[in-house]
Amino acid sequence: MNFRSLTVKEAFDNPAVKKIILDNAPNLGKYPIKLFNKKTCGEIFDLVVSKKIVPEDVAKKIEAAVNAL
Repeated sequence: MNFRSLTVKEAFDNPAVKKIILDNAPNLGKYPIKLFNKKTCGEIFDLVVSKKIVPEDVAKKIEAAVNAL
């Protein structure tokens, strides 16, 4: 599974991926995910790291865990 090309909708529809994301970055659960359904996880994670919502090391950890699935 390639995390950067996965859409946000696909990521949050998959319970294993959703659990990895919310376990490592629970603050992402409070944002309206439906607004980002057509964006890729790569685009969104670049944005949340640049806005300092999620630290870069946590984003890389999530990406590695999802790619390992």
